[in-house]
Amino acid sequence: MMWGVTIEDILYRSGDVFLPKEIKKWLDTPIYSRKTDTYYFYIDMWSFLHMISGLLIGYIYLHLVKVQHKYYYTMFVTHTIWETWQVIIGMSKPFSTTTRNNSIDVIVDTIAFLCGAYIAKITK
Repeated sequence: MMWGVTIEDILYRSGDVFLPKEIKKWLDTPIYSRKTDTYYFYIDMWSFLHMISGLLIGYIYLHLVKVQHKYYYTMFVTHTIWETWQVIIGMSKPFSTTTRNNSIDVIVDTIAFLCGAYIAKITK
């Protein structure tokens, strides 16, 4: 432990890319939400961050990789690895029915990321 920070703290903070609390709080701002007895669906500013990251990673991929026949598959796998990391470190709880971090969140994040990747592809 260095400076009162544990490796677990560092790993957990990596799940939100070490963003400051103020920015994370702003990203939690809901744009649309609907809660029923069986699910909680929402879109928040994080959704736009996922779209922007899909756009940026898509542009980087399109400019660095010569053969792009598996572009969308690669984008999907890239985002899935990220979402899996968040589950491993305990930041995302896709199987929880009592928190915001549920499986619908993972699906919305993935769709937003792929929308950004799509925009990168069609505007290249």
